[in-house]
Amino acid sequence: MMRWINRWMISAVLTLFVWMPVQAVELQWIDHNGVPHNMTEYKGKAVLVHFWASWCGPCRHEMPLLTTWLQQHPEVTIIPVSLDDSMEDAQNFLTSNHFNLPAQLTDSSQAMALGARGLPTTLVVNADGDIAARQIGALPWNKKKFSDTVLGFLNQKQDQQP
Repeated sequence: MMRWINRWMISAVLTLFVWMPVQAVELQWIDHNGVPHNMTEYKGKAVLVHFWASWCGPCRHEMPLLTTWLQQHPEVTIIPVSLDDSMEDAQNFLTSNHFNLPAQLTDSSQAMALGARGLPTTLVVNADGDIAARQIGALPWNKKKFSDTVLGFLNQKQDQQP
């Protein structure tokens, strides 16, 4: 019975992760040094954008799985952006849990403009800067089928323009 439920949940997540490409809204954030960044820095490269916060229960649960997955897939470029109130809160969470991710911060209006209606939210942004997939909620990063789906989105070639 549990296997059926697990398979059903993975299938539901994979189904929800599929999204038609939509032009990505410009995202801006600051890094732990206060340096501003934006998505144009990644033009021509597929990336994961991951919105999270240290106070978010599902984010706290998902972060170990995500960081392990990223260690297994060093070719993946991720922009993990916290919605914490301060850089200090984000950095303290990452440091105290030994997560090897950069502390980066944006505000909720930026995340909401990209369709983040809850946390965590993960976006696959293709090389053209379009949102190829969006998922709200914790993801099963430790499941091969899900992992393969995410990698497939990241490796998709863009349609050739005539």
